[in-house]
Amino acid sequence: MNIRNIMAKATAAVEFMYDKSAEIKRHVEYEKPNGADGMRWETVHSDVPCRLSSSTLNNAVQGDANVIQYDVKLFLSSDFKVLAGDVVTVDGMKYESTKEPFVYVSHQEVLLLRKGYA
Repeated sequence: MNIRNIMAKATAAVEFMYDKSAEIKRHVEYEKPNGADGMRWETVHSDVPCRLSSSTLNNAVQGDANVIQYDVKLFLSSDFKVLAGDVVTVDGMKYESTKEPFVYVSHQEVLLLRKGYA
């Protein structure tokens, strides 16, 4: 058994656990109708099979406005390129990619931040 077969089995095992779907948007440069340069959010990947994992449970800070802020880890195939600053929507919940992903042969792990108000 060679290393490619082992990695193919590992990839299949990891992808078997993906139970959610993600959309990844990136801030890209474009040319406006008047010729000026501008920036806009553009979907770069959609319907990406993935899985979320959370290690912290304290997700609300009470004050004048109850702030929701917590970290999650996104697992997805290493075939998709995710950059720091990308906006990732997983099953309707919006997250921000906070750091560069950890890319492995079988998958990648992306640290995401959820921000909002209750």
